[in-house]
Amino acid sequence: MRLPLPAALLALACPLAAIAAAPSKPLYFQHHDWVAACDNTLTCRAAGYAADENSTLSVLLTRKGGPNQAIEGRLSLQPEEGQAQPKGALHLRIQTQDLGVLAPAKGEGTHSLNAAQTSALLSALVRDGGISVTDAAGHRWPLSDKGAAAALLKIDEYQGRLGTPGAVMRKGSTPETRVPAALPVPLVRKAATLDSTPDDPAFARLAASPALRAALRATLKDSSCEGLLDTDADIPLSNSPLEVQRLDAQHVLVNVPCWRAAYNTGDGYWVARPQAPFQAQWVTSDAIDYDDGQIVASQKGRGLGDCISQSTWTWNGSAFVATSEVAAGLCRGVPGGTWELPTLVSEVH
Repeated sequence: MRLPLPAALLALACPLAAIAAAPSKPLYFQHHDWVAACDNTLTCRAAGYAADENSTLSVLLTRKGGPNQAIEGRLSLQPEEGQAQPKGALHLRIQTQDLGVLAPAKGEGTHSLNAAQTSALLSALVRDGGISVTDAAGHRWPLSDKGAAAALLKIDEYQGRLGTPGAVMRKGSTPETRVPAALPVPLVRKAATLDSTPDDPAFARLAASPALRAALRATLKDSSCEGLLDTDADIPLSNSPLEVQRLDAQHVLVNVPCWRAAYNTGDGYWVARPQAPFQAQWVTSDAIDYDDGQIVASQKGRGLGDCISQSTWTWNGSAFVATSEVAAGLCRGVPGGTWELPTLVSEVH
């Protein structure tokens, strides 16, 4: 991965052994009640939850890549119907110490942690625990610290902070200037697409082409797309009809149902030439929708929809490129999921 100019100059000025190289791929790591997720800009997030799945309490710690970056803390508490509802202001408590009121933030049930609260929370996570949130009525919601140290260590390692004063885990005396700079958000230019003519006979013939179906099947290493399989009474999606629509004068988009589960579905999408030998390019087998040059995949971790992973691919004129990925986090009762945990970000224009 090419470093941005400041990081490249830093690499020339410092011994190579003392500089942590920027990771080549995003990070997603889960251990007990904590999750770590880092994206392609080196921004990392650690999400911690209550040990009890009947509690929706969760904390999100966010840190951008680069030297001397502070950690921002947010807290979410959105009890389900039938659970104790917060009354009055919420307080952060560590052991017997009251760390003060949590300031309401944008988003239902979301609160911001100030710098002192965040620092105290981090110290408790890696040492003695005892973190909870209380309300005016005396209700108490504990936060699990099980898995926190491992998640925070992964983030320090990913961002190249190990051995520096700014590390959460494994602090040291290596100067902060040795921490790799944050990476820029990639820019993706979305190409214009052409509207397909409904019931175009040429596309209908193309969709019915056994050669096109064979070309799609050849892009897969296994039989992962049931819709491309030969007719089989035991496989409901087998031999599903192809759908073809125009992308531009040289490319078409082909899709077919690939799999169905209890509360998720996955359709396969390919870019192809409109005539043999087709030169099919597989994009995904997990999509749920396509619109205006973007393919979208979205999967629930369970039927309640309290943890959802999402991905998008954008047409750039020659291929669909991955432009966003959001991890689900843990399934803890909040419809739509408690936090968004990106592992891939980009600007699409």
